[in-house]
Amino acid sequence: MSEKDELMAEAFAHLEAGDPETALEIGKRLESMQYSGAYEVQAMAYADMDEMEQAVAVLEAGVAHAPGVWLLWQLLGNYRSDLGRFPAAIEAYEAASNCAPDEDLVIVDFNHANALARQGDFAAAQTRLDRTLESPHLAQAGRAFIENAIALRMHLFVAQGEPKAAIETFEALAKQAHDEEGSNVSMADVLAELSHAYKHNGENDKALATALEAVQLYKWSDAALWALRAARDEQSETARAMHLIVEGQWYEPLEDEDPDGPAPEFVTTYDVVAEDEQEALRLIAECEPPQVRESLRIAETHPIDNDDASATAYKGVYATGDYHMYQPGEEDELLED
Repeated sequence: MSEKDELMAEAFAHLEAGDPETALEIGKRLESMQYSGAYEVQAMAYADMDEMEQAVAVLEAGVAHAPGVWLLWQLLGNYRSDLGRFPAAIEAYEAASNCAPDEDLVIVDFNHANALARQGDFAAAQTRLDRTLESPHLAQAGRAFIENAIALRMHLFVAQGEPKAAIETFEALAKQAHDEEGSNVSMADVLAELSHAYKHNGENDKALATALEAVQLYKWSDAALWALRAARDEQSETARAMHLIVEGQWYEPLEDEDPDGPAPEFVTTYDVVAEDEQEALRLIAECEPPQVRESLRIAETHPIDNDDASATAYKGVYATGDYHMYQPGEEDELLED
């Protein structure tokens, strides 16, 4: 492995570990070595630090320096799309398509379709997504990628007033035999789209049950949380937005701890719109494993005042934090961290 490859691997390890600052330093070192991967690393580091404008600027410099590197064009398209700059994003995807290997076009086409969907051009998005799903290289992209593509197809059907077609798409996916497991993350998004399809088809009970299933698969999915709020479809002028610190008892020992030892306790956070703490705790419990629900308790409650979780929004969970596990007696140490 060359020095450049080693530095790239080190940078990605820092990104994976939640250390974008160190990854950025490595990216700048790679740039001094005239290596095109430097731009990818720096852009991803800036994105992790929520500096999206800087991420886009780095990638624009990158494609000017190395116009034949499709990965830079694709990442530029993704970030422009995240910023709502859809025509510019689509230009980047078209440039990526012109230089990507045939086996990687399936990924470019998917992201291109997603940008078109975000822009509201559903027919064009469907056409582009068809290229993804009909690609001879689709299988090698992996089951989780296929589930993401299916979720987008279902979303497009619902957006165009065809919920039954979305339901049929899910049923066809469920019948497919496959050797590789997908991802809870991608499958939660598929189920979220299925919930919307049931809701638009007037099958409210199925919509709610499916949304609850999606949240149980991956409670951090924005799509799943939105589907659950939409399925319940409850609003109230007296509801309030709250940020809650929640404690509970986990149901099994952690894998890296003593397998015969006690199960840890945990702390996590939730942003919820509800009438009061009691209703908030009920909504939170739906997102947690059934085995821990009886142990849940609210440690702290703080009001939220913003447009994303206002008192006129749908009731439900809007965001949930990571778990912080600890053994009884370690509470003080946890708080110090």
